[in-house]
Amino acid sequence: MDVDLEITSIEGPDDEELLDAFHGGIYRDVFRDSQEPIAVWKRALWGGVSSHELTIQIAGRNLRDPARREILGGIAFERYPRCGCGLISYMVIAPAARRHGVGRRLQRGAADALFAGGAPAVFGELDDPRRRGEGVAEPAYDMWRRIERNQVWGARIVDARYVQPALAPGLPRDRGLCLIALSGADPLPPTISGQIVRDFIEDRYLATEGSPPDRALLAAIPERVALIELQR
Repeated sequence: MDVDLEITSIEGPDDEELLDAFHGGIYRDVFRDSQEPIAVWKRALWGGVSSHELTIQIAGRNLRDPARREILGGIAFERYPRCGCGLISYMVIAPAARRHGVGRRLQRGAADALFAGGAPAVFGELDDPRRRGEGVAEPAYDMWRRIERNQVWGARIVDARYVQPALAPGLPRDRGLCLIALSGADPLPPTISGQIVRDFIEDRYLATEGSPPDRALLAAIPERVALIELQR
């Protein structure tokens, strides 16, 4: 499938129709209950937002031809200029393209680009089966599979309590996620500086909610944070 796979970045308003097709298609299907409004994306891409830099890449075939277009995946990643850290905020792969290496290719490319730009760390957010309670639509089995897949790709769980900020006005904070650290060309070390983690979380909150996180959340992060591999 990778032979004729096209990966393109959303560069400007001329790409708005393609962005709309991705957001209203496979992205909405996967993140129906926690999707970021497309207006937030467009403001970050073209509205002169200074809190972070957003990149969105879409994978598929004939992406510039609406009549023949086949969107197979996409990834959104951010860089926070103050702390320098990166975040893979969303990645989605169409069912027909799964288990063909599309996700790994997108994630590795995004992480490599962020590290090449000087990021001291690149993070991601995953559903945490240890914290998701009753009434969650997604089975714990699927959450574990996602964690295990990322660990095979070299990621590790950041062993510190994480609460995702509200992604837009009116949306709740998400307390059922864990923070992961992504690897680049080299394997991750066993620990990461707690200051890097605190700076990233503070910048993430400032970019989304416009104010710092709760002091207790930052105070609970130790000076060195273990990067661990979770087991069921």
